[in-house]
Amino acid sequence: MRVGDFSVEVVPLHGGAREIESGHVLGLAGEVYTLRLRNHGPLRAVANITIDGRPVTGGGLVLNAFSTSDLERPVHATERGRFTIIAEGNERVFGPDGGRDNPDLGLIEARFRRELPPAGILDVFPHPLPASYPRPVTSPPYPYNQSRGTGIRGGIPRTGLGGMEPDEHDGPSGPPSLNRIEALMKAGSPPLAEPETPAALTDIREDGIGRDAIERAAGTGLTGSSSQEFVPVRVGDLETEATVIRLRLVIGTAEALAAPRPLPITNEAPARPAARP
Repeated sequence: MRVGDFSVEVVPLHGGAREIESGHVLGLAGEVYTLRLRNHGPLRAVANITIDGRPVTGGGLVLNAFSTSDLERPVHATERGRFTIIAEGNERVFGPDGGRDNPDLGLIEARFRRELPPAGILDVFPHPLPASYPRPVTSPPYPYNQSRGTGIRGGIPRTGLGGMEPDEHDGPSGPPSLNRIEALMKAGSPPLAEPETPAALTDIREDGIGRDAIERAAGTGLTGSSSQEFVPVRVGDLETEATVIRLRLVIGTAEALAAPRPLPITNEAPARPAARP
């Protein structure tokens, strides 16, 4: 799900999960998953994540501009277990009530706040930086190519520290759009409408998934061990209002998880827009 400059995706280890239009994520009990957090904007941001009503990112997880970070475990020095979908009723994981009395069971909430650029940056770069000349698409020299992963990026911000220091995990990226930064600074942070928490399905959705897609409620437990590490980084002032994204994990039926996506109406290539004068 994407809202504004940010998106959150539940990525299962073995493919046993599916996000539907209502904001529910249909999963399988026992499936290990990763939270994929994307920052599509030109400013660094701090993400605060809660799962089942419990914070899992400590002081926050820093996302570099135009970057993706995969979170597979809580940001806690003594906890190495990986996020795992657990069906409601498991007293060992959720306590004596098995999670039945927890209204936040299955709820994944992400709050993103952008880092405001340092004062005077627009005086140094009053105009957008020039971009390189575009090139046409060319065929690769070999028939098969594989992309190299960038690994985990970002870290835990230290509270109370001002300024901004380079992050050793920063990778090369294009220059930020200074026009967008300038517009953000002038406009401030307008209040954002709180998204509704995904509730029970009441009808058939456009994706063909209805109320029968959900077998039962689910939450998150921890299994196995993760080797993911985090490093502390400094951040500057953050915007006041947060961009909020909410998803809810549930146990999906086998039919819903196996249902194919609707086929396109035609196999023809999408039409090219008319050339502009």
